[in-house]
Amino acid sequence: MASPNRVAYSPGEFAELFGKSQTWGYRQIYAGKVNAITEHGRILIPAKEVERILEKAGIYNGIDKPKQAKARVEKLSTEQKNIWHRFIQSRRIGAGEQDKAKGTKISTMPGAGAAKKSRSSVLGQIARSWGKKST
Repeated sequence: MASPNRVAYSPGEFAELFGKSQTWGYRQIYAGKVNAITEHGRILIPAKEVERILEKAGIYNGIDKPKQAKARVEKLSTEQKNIWHRFIQSRRIGAGEQDKAKGTKISTMPGAGAAKKSRSSVLGQIARSWGKKST
């Protein structure tokens, strides 16, 4: 546990307490997972934050948590899910190959004609689709 004498830790010292690199400490701050004091020309992490993290920690029981991506896909509309599944299928099979399950080219997207789409344009379509409000 945190030393009772310390009031705050530098990001490197904070990371060292958890057996991690200094970069990890900064990433925790920038991700908003750790509250830091940034005034007075230095970044410091209060000892209370170390205690809060340790109190919040649970016991690992070996059961994997569900992937965040899976939960995000479940929230998509039907059209968005179809685009996502075609993209995943194209990654598994390879760009431009036939989708044997459906008998159609995966690289052909609805409304795009028969032109072959590059991987970046498929990702762009997915990003635009996710930008729309899902129903």
